[in-house]
Amino acid sequence: MSFLTPFFLWLLPLTAIPLIIHLLNRRNLITIDFSTLRFLKLLEKESIRKLQILQILLLILRTIIILCIVMMISRPVINGIFNLQNSGESALHAIVLDDSFSMTGSRDHVQITVRKILNQIPDKNQLIWINTNSGLQFKGLREDIPPIESLVKSTFLGESLINSLNILAVNSEGEFTSKELYILTDGQYSSIKELNNNSGQLESFHIYTFIAPEIENNLAITQLNIVNEILLPNDQMEIEVSIQNSGVENIENRLLQLIINEMIVGQQLISLNPGNIKIFTFKTALSKSGSHSGIVELDGDDRMEDNRFYFTLNIPNRHKIAIISDSKESSYYIRESLQALNKFGESLIISEFIDFNSPQLKMHEQDIIFHLNPEILKDISDSKIEEYLYNGGHLVIFPNINSEGNTYEYINNIWSEISKEYKNLSKQSLGDGSFQEINLNSVQFDELHNLFSPQAAQDRNIKLFNYLSLPFHPEFSKMQLNDGSPVWNRYSLQSGILDIFGFALNLNWTNFPIKGTFLPFTHYLIYSNTTNKQDIYKSTGTSWEQILDEYYSNRIYHIPPDGSKEILIIDNNNKITVNLLKTPGYHRLQTDDIEIEKIAVNINSEELQSQVRDFKDIKEFTSGNIEVISMEDDILAEIKQARIGVELWRYFLYATILLLILEMIISNAKKQR
Repeated sequence: MSFLTPFFLWLLPLTAIPLIIHLLNRRNLITIDFSTLRFLKLLEKESIRKLQILQILLLILRTIIILCIVMMISRPVINGIFNLQNSGESALHAIVLDDSFSMTGSRDHVQITVRKILNQIPDKNQLIWINTNSGLQFKGLREDIPPIESLVKSTFLGESLINSLNILAVNSEGEFTSKELYILTDGQYSSIKELNNNSGQLESFHIYTFIAPEIENNLAITQLNIVNEILLPNDQMEIEVSIQNSGVENIENRLLQLIINEMIVGQQLISLNPGNIKIFTFKTALSKSGSHSGIVELDGDDRMEDNRFYFTLNIPNRHKIAIISDSKESSYYIRESLQALNKFGESLIISEFIDFNSPQLKMHEQDIIFHLNPEILKDISDSKIEEYLYNGGHLVIFPNINSEGNTYEYINNIWSEISKEYKNLSKQSLGDGSFQEINLNSVQFDELHNLFSPQAAQDRNIKLFNYLSLPFHPEFSKMQLNDGSPVWNRYSLQSGILDIFGFALNLNWTNFPIKGTFLPFTHYLIYSNTTNKQDIYKSTGTSWEQILDEYYSNRIYHIPPDGSKEILIIDNNNKITVNLLKTPGYHRLQTDDIEIEKIAVNINSEELQSQVRDFKDIKEFTSGNIEVISMEDDILAEIKQARIGVELWRYFLYATILLLILEMIISNAKKQR
């Protein structure tokens, strides 16, 4: 509270006036003649005491009233956190708007708040406007600012407050009487934490943080997952959709639809409580191979942009398979099983080669390669196999009939990250009718676990008479024997798959090729490459890299959902890159007349599922040099209070009025006595 000015010190003697009046009244004695002393007995001591108490109470009240009047005239102030009395015309004002997607539903609140902020900034003051994703929007005098509708905009990206603060630091150099920073954001934990952690570099600023209110009615589609490991025409697929209630109201009977190739193939009514996330399931089938466009859609609410979720499904038309082996005997069982599957209408194109250097072998065209002669891996000197895997290929390696413990000695020629423990493997050769079986508990895929499990009193497990014990790793080892030996390791390289088996497809090694489970197991291997599930959608804020199957002489464009065109540059590896995917929807690569590729893009799930803190928690969490204000409060009053403090004169006025009323009531009671 500020001290009383000397000008008002002369008012202090006024507080003694009630006491002086009280003392003078005691000397004004009134003489009353009584005809007899008996009337004096009527005066009770109790009445006299009450009158004295009332007089003292009136004395106190009148003294306090005069003190309140003195304090009211002196206009005391409780200083604000910034104690800024006059910013002057050489002040700097900076507005940082969080234009991330989470602010989309608060556009009206933001515009109202911005107008109030601008109204209290003098026309000749310097103003800087920065959007967290769009960068510097305006720098100049307040009077020259463009219409705020062109500045208040949101993106589909996450917030990046640090970049905004770096831009502010570059553009706020110079001498100013004061610097005031207005940050408009929501209650996301990440943004508040980032602001709090970087408040140290804003010591020269008076910081006002305006928090947008929570959305009332909103459901958001946050994720989508294809449950099936393998996608085939006419096979039932199961699609899981994650929905979050990011509003504050209960949602009941909201329509959720699954749309594929612009046809509604599934509908259901959903209900969800605030803050909850729930998975809803659709089941459908696609009759044709090729690329399919899908959308999951919700009915409208307060934020429409998160009510659609895009995805693509690619079911190969014809599966190309290459077999590499040194003899017909080694490849017999795998070749026969593939031909049997092809008779069932799987449309397989099967080719056989002696080694990877065959001129007819175009690896990038093969969906899967079965390699049955691991000894020739020592002749691989370049990275073409690694590149094949990196681009979504699938390589399956089995030992051959004569393989020994050093069979996989050169496995690192394929990919340098594979364990070096493959150099000296232990080969187990069991005789006298001995064998090992698969430990079903070690099989990590449900479909295969069911495949080898006994059914209807039939033993469907397989026997191994010879096998190589592969290096064990809990992430990579997908199948072990009862003695604990891993016989199948699977590695993922980008979107590609490398399968390494510890047994040869020969009856001297195992009875697997003549078991009924061998054909469905081969079918599983063929279609377990995730290229038809991988990248069914991408997220905003990420990049898109694509290696082209062909060389194009014409320009290649990236076409986002709004139809604009971005020219892309092809590098030496025939790869093109879209550095930043900014909007949800379908994005395309095309030349002038040909569509090369199409992908689905959705809002980043981290932005949709971010934690929102309660306003009271935000005020407690932020550091002392940050004033936190709700956009629903009286913005101008809150800014003024933080800037110069709270004037107390009106509170003393209210107290004076109340005390005067009380004084009149007590005075009236005294007169009546």
